[in-house]
Amino acid sequence: MRKWTWVIGLLVLVVAVTACSSSNDKNEDGRKNRSNESTGGKTVVTMAVVQKDPGGWLEQAEKAYESKNPNVDIVIKEYVALPERSPSKVINVLGEFSPADLEKYRNATNTDLMSGKGADIISVSELNYEKYADKGVLADLGALMEKDPEFDPAKLFGNVMDAANGGGKKVVAPIWYDIHIVSSALEPKELKVDDASWSWSDLLHQGAELAKDLPGDLEIMGGVAPAALLRKIVMSDYDHYINQEEKTASFDTGEFAGLLNQLKELYGSGMLSDNHNKFVENRDIFRDQSLASPLIALETLQSKRQIWNPPGNGKHSGLRFSSNMMLAINAKSGVTEEAWKFISYLLSEKAQSNPGMWAGLPMNKAAVASKLKRNGSGMIVFGTTDKSSVKTKAPAEVTAQERERLMAYIGQPGYFHGSDPRLMDIVETETAAFFAGEKAADTVAKLIQNRVKTYLNE
Repeated sequence: MRKWTWVIGLLVLVVAVTACSSSNDKNEDGRKNRSNESTGGKTVVTMAVVQKDPGGWLEQAEKAYESKNPNVDIVIKEYVALPERSPSKVINVLGEFSPADLEKYRNATNTDLMSGKGADIISVSELNYEKYADKGVLADLGALMEKDPEFDPAKLFGNVMDAANGGGKKVVAPIWYDIHIVSSALEPKELKVDDASWSWSDLLHQGAELAKDLPGDLEIMGGVAPAALLRKIVMSDYDHYINQEEKTASFDTGEFAGLLNQLKELYGSGMLSDNHNKFVENRDIFRDQSLASPLIALETLQSKRQIWNPPGNGKHSGLRFSSNMMLAINAKSGVTEEAWKFISYLLSEKAQSNPGMWAGLPMNKAAVASKLKRNGSGMIVFGTTDKSSVKTKAPAEVTAQERERLMAYIGQPGYFHGSDPRLMDIVETETAAFFAGEKAADTVAKLIQNRVKTYLNE
């Protein structure tokens, strides 16, 4: 399973809540099986998601909104039910679902959108939403924002909203998001990077040279699986490999097979690894990180590590964002304004300040500030193995200067990758067989080429 959340370390949570109600209490169109008497007179707004967040934030927001708006019934249909939860069970906070489950959601949503049916609100994080926007099946959120006297766009991070929509017509709204970076504990005199123009080839080459020359048994990068790293590389140079307008692909030219063999050699020599050993020991030259909460972002900025934007292809600049909670409204919805009101609530300070939203940066500026209050757990320490730094100390208040620094950083222009998640899944799935030693690089390259071309021409 792939998620666009590259969080530092192991992300699990022991959740002491009751089990989710079964998805069997909903019928096929997502509406709850209630009698007419219990729902009579209410406006029903349906919402389709692959899976609800394991922390329960979405369910809490649903109940809070319905309490405030008793004439509205929010019906959230998840295509993959969350695992049963119990006080003693450890749950993956990123959710758990298979590629087959994800494909089920994509196919069902595609059929619904293209036939003018489906839910009123749709989670599009795992869809090629640009394609749907071009076909006009997603509502104009910008127009709904302008018509809503209670909505103030200045309260949100407009740079993230603009980036999600490619700077054009607003059809999607990220509810939370991550910022992706590459960092290093090396000094600037040891490692110089121009992140406005560097590529993954530059990173791998410079990292390999330093790993050989510097003492300490260093590696280029740790804690990233081969297929996942390759996915990031292809996404960074997406237009080089895939031309969606002309429906062509370039995986079988020999260049891609060479990249596969290069990565396999680096993993085999230990210069790249999928374990966190050297990551924890601070012996990795480059670190692929995700700023997935306000405190993590602040601590990272305050660390002594060098921080850069990830490698790209020179066509994009600024921060790199991703979101696994991106919402759109079905243009054929009969309750467009009511659907927008619920999305607007999800973007409000009240909803986004809820502790249930902790795995992501809030879109609401005031909510970010509210989450910068440090509790008794103290600070997270990055980029050091100095045991003296891990001392119990009284929680420190986030200063106004620290808060301003973080807000200024988050507020920079940036972009979301404009790649089709399905195509990236093909790349990751097929290359897994190569890295497992089951298929040759040339064979895998041809398989990807054929699958991508077939998909593009469907």
